[in-house]
Parts: sequence; structure tokens; C-alpha cells
Amino acid sequence: MTSQNRFSLTRAALAAALALSFAFLPALARSAAAVDVVETSATSAATGGDAVTSGATASDASTSDAATSATATALAVSVDGEALSNPTEAPETYTPAAFLVDRDNGQVLYAKEADARRYPASTTKVMTALIVLERCKLTDVVTVEAGDFTELGEDSMMSGIQVDEQLTVKDLLACMLLPSGNDAAYVLARAAGGSWQQFVALMNARATELGCEDTHFANPCGLHDDNHYTTARDLCRIFEAALQNEMFCEIAGAATWTLPATNKNESRVLETTDYLIDAESDAYAEGMTVIGKTGYTLEGGKCLVVAAEKDGRHLAAVTLGGENDAEYGTATSNFYGMRDLLNWGFDAWETTDVVKRGDVLASVGVALSEDGTSVGAAASGAVNAFVPAGLALADLTIEADVPDSVEAAVSQGDPLGEVMVSYAGRYLGSIPVAAASSMGWSLRLFVGAWLSEPAHQLIVGAVLVVILAIVIALIARGRRRCKPAPAPEDGADRRNADAKAPGAARGGAHFK
Repeated sequence: MTSQNRFSLTRAALAAALALSFAFLPALARSAAAVDVVETSATSAATGGDAVTSGATASDASTSDAATSATATALAVSVDGEALSNPTEAPETYTPAAFLVDRDNGQVLYAKEADARRYPASTTKVMTALIVLERCKLTDVVTVEAGDFTELGEDSMMSGIQVDEQLTVKDLLACMLLPSGNDAAYVLARAAGGSWQQFVALMNARATELGCEDTHFANPCGLHDDNHYTTARDLCRIFEAALQNEMFCEIAGAATWTLPATNKNESRVLETTDYLIDAESDAYAEGMTVIGKTGYTLEGGKCLVVAAEKDGRHLAAVTLGGENDAEYGTATSNFYGMRDLLNWGFDAWETTDVVKRGDVLASVGVALSEDGTSVGAAASGAVNAFVPAGLALADLTIEADVPDSVEAAVSQGDPLGEVMVSYAGRYLGSIPVAAASSMGWSLRLFVGAWLSEPAHQLIVGAVLVVILAIVIALIARGRRRCKPAPAPEDGADRRNADAKAPGAARGGAHFK
């Protein structure tokens, strides 16, 4: 065998050995990928494969068809909670105490001195109306008594009812809530409680039942008494309870109320003291449906409780302690402040998908892929929450529970983990995330990574030693096959030579 042939044999043997040594590598990679699929499938099963959150959508960030979109609604906060944060500043209320709550979800939107003790003035009558509605029939007829006026001074707000006049409970409620008649409050207190003193005991017991923490009543109408007080937050609790009664809402939301003729009075029209309801007032809350109650004493200042509905949303607000800074019969500053506060509550807040399906919320490193070094972790659904209007995905805090890196191959929609979404320290929701795009597997990178491991280098070294031994053995065997045959003995050579000589052949023929 020539040296060139021996070199060709050696090269072929080396190539075959190297091919054999790496033939198992793709199989190993496929096995590893299969294990990863099993693990991710288990993760998907554990999470239910459903989305509960998302944000600013990437064009390629879609999840697998098997994932079902769901919605995670933000946790409701009771009226005992702190006011939520909003980058849009709330307007001036022109009162030392104020409170605003979203009635649809219980979120406190604004609180200023909400737990400070204040005198409620005639907003007290919200509690009076609540108890009367709970204890009396609207059609019950009550006769006004002289004793109903003994606690009232000449400057007290009156509705014009007279001694011995007979009115239904419904009409007496209108006399108390619209023109804020203290006379009607005492008549109703006696009718519902037996005496106004016993009725006040019922008021305080009901306040405790409602969870009021710093509220005490001394009379049914709100005339000043140092022992007659509440807070903006407590008054909102009472107001919310009253708002559950349809008749309270009907009366307290009316601009006018027509009283039928009685045994003492002709038919007459009552007018509200709430300028937000009065369409002729400069403070009219246009575009809102308003239910409210006003109040005023020198000690308590201008007080106002209002519930408003606009575009399907519902708010309740309380302002206490405003200045009596306008002429009689015109709106004081607290009405304008209340209107501005309500508009802010409607305009500066919204319930929306703060994260949308497909929003890329995090990034996960990807090894062994020539398509890139990372893949986006896209939301598998939407997070719906009550938040400041116009909030962007970048304004949210995203805490991702995803691996630092995964190995290719990665398919679009493969589960990657979960993220938690919050804003200004308030939890909004959590959502599974999945690969936003596919990432292919690279044999070249896999081999390079595999060979970078010391243990694998030892394996390759051992394989090469075996290959080298095989090559040496093959070369040695080839040399043995090419070795010349041994020379024959002398006698045999001469005989063979004679037999092959031409003369011998001719001689044999001659003798024949």
C-alpha cells in the first residue's frame, strides 16, 4: 500500500470516528427538549394555562391558542382604607374635611381630615331618614303636635307644617330632606321612636351597627350640641346605608316636591337646598344624577353629602366645615368644590385593562439559539383594574417570577412563569406569561457549549484516544498485508526454471 493510500485510509477512519462520536449529540438535545416540554406542560397545567393580565402590545407577542383569556379584577378596598394615589391632583373643596369614595368598588379616592371630628349640622337628617324608613310605612299618617316644636328656636329651618296638621311619613320626609325642615325631623323622630329622645338612642345604636367609629348624635336634626358630632368617613357610611333605600334616593334627589293639600295647608311645592340639583343654579352639576343633603350651623359650617351617577359610574362624597361665603339664596363655595371633586372622581379614574393580552412584561435569556439571546415574556391575558385615567404600562410595577434563562428550542406560547402587577404599592393582579416568539435550536452552539464543559472534554479526549488506537491498528494491519512473500529454496528454483525453459518444451515435442 502506498503512503498516499495509507493517508487516505487514516483520514477516512478519523472522519468516521468523529462522526460517530457526535452522532449522539442531536439525540441528547432532543431528549433535553422533550424534558423541557414535559416540565413546561406541567407548569401550564398547574396555572390552568389561563391569562389574568397584560399591557403595551408587541406585534409578535401572541400566545398559544390553547391559552384562554381571563380577567383578574383588582381587590376592592373598604371605606376604611387609605385614599388611592393619582398623579392628577384633586381640586380644592373649600372645606377643611372631605371624603370621596367610588361606590362601585369601595375604593377611597380622596380623603382630607376624613377622620377628624366635625359637627354635621343638617346632614344629620340622613340618619334620621334612614331609621324612619326602616321603622315606618310611607303611607302612615302622622299628626303634628305642639311638643314637636319645643326644641326649635325662631331661627331654625322650618318646612311650614303646623300643629295638628296631618301628613304621611313620605311627605314629612320630603319636608325634612328638601327644605331641611327641623320641624319635620322632630315629628318623624317622635313617630318612629315614641319620643325624640328615644329616637336619638336608636340613631346612636344604628351608627354603631354601621361601623361608625367617632359619631354621636344628640338630636334628630343637627342643631348644634357639643356632644353631636361625626366624621366625614362615618357620615359617608351612614349615607351609603340610606342610599340603599329607593324612596330616600327619590326624595333626596328631587329638585322640588309637591305636597298635597292637608287639613292645615294648601297644596304647595317644596324646593331643595342643594344647588347641585337646582338646574337654575350656577353650581348645578350638569351631566350628573345627584342625590344630596345640605347642612349649616355656625359651629359646623357648610356641610354637604352627595351621591352622583355619570356614565354608569357612582360616587359618594362628603364635605364638612365650609365657609358661609355667599348671600342667602346663592351657592356657597363648598357647592362648587363638591362639584369639582365629583368631576375629578369621574374624569381622573377609570376601570380598564392596565395589562393586555400579548403585552411583553419581562425578558428571559435564551441559550443555544442563533435567533437571539432572549425572548419576550408576553401576558397570557388581561389585568383589569381601577386606576388613574391614562395610566401607561411603564407606570406599573412589574415583578416577574420567570427563569433567568432557558435553552432552545422555544416555541411561541411556551409558559415561562408569572408576573405580579402593581401601581403605587397597590396590587392589581397576577398573570401567567409565555414566550412571545419562537427561538430555534442551534447544533453549532450546542456542540460548542457541550465541549466547554471539562467533563465533556474528558469524554471527547477518551473517544479520540480510542479513535487513535483504532487508526494505529488499522495502519499496522495494512502494513502486514503489504509485506513481500519469502524466497523459495535453490533446488526448487532450478526445477521450476528447467520446467519453464523453452528448450524443454521443444525437446519434448521433438521426441514425440
